[in-house]
Amino acid sequence: MGVLERFLHRLSVVLMVVAALVILLMTFHITADVLMKVFFNMPIIGTLEIVTYFYMVACIFLPLAHLQATGTPILVELFTQKLEPGAIARLDRFGALLTAVYLGLIAWWGGSLAIRKMEIGETIDATYFELPIWPMRWVLVGSCALIASIALLQAFRRPPGAAQAGFEARRLGDLES
Repeated sequence: MGVLERFLHRLSVVLMVVAALVILLMTFHITADVLMKVFFNMPIIGTLEIVTYFYMVACIFLPLAHLQATGTPILVELFTQKLEPGAIARLDRFGALLTAVYLGLIAWWGGSLAIRKMEIGETIDATYFELPIWPMRWVLVGSCALIASIALLQAFRRPPGAAQAGFEARRLGDLES
C-alpha cells in the first residue's frame, strides 16, 4: 500500500469515527428533545431541522469512503460467481473506475451547487431562527471526492486478483460450511 493509499485509508477511518460521533450526538439531541417535550413541555427548537440537514447528511455520507477503502460494499455475484479470478479482477477494476467517474461527477456537480448556495447563504426556516444549511453541502462534495479518489487508486493500483482474494470467504456459493 502506497503513501497516498494509506493517507486516504486513514482519512476514511477518521471520517467514519466522526460519523459515529455524529450518531451519538444525534441520539443525545433527540433524547434530550423528547425528555424536554415530555417532562417540561418545552421541546428543543430546531431539532427536526438540525437532525435532517446536519446529522443525517453526516451519518450517510461520511462513512461511505471507508466502505470503498476497505472493499466492503455490497456485491451481487449472481452473474460473476462462476467466472475465473482474472475476469473478476478485471470486472472489479472496471467497477472501481466506473465508481470513480460517477462519484467524481457527483462531487463536481455538488461542488458547483455548493458554491452557489454558499454565495447566497442558503438557510432553512427553523421556526424561530434561520439555520444555515449550505455548509453540509460540502460534506457531500468532500465525501464523494474522497470515494472517487479511493476508487480511482483501486482501479489502477490493485493487483489482479486482490479483490477476489478478499471476497472469497463471502461468496454466495461458499455459504454451506
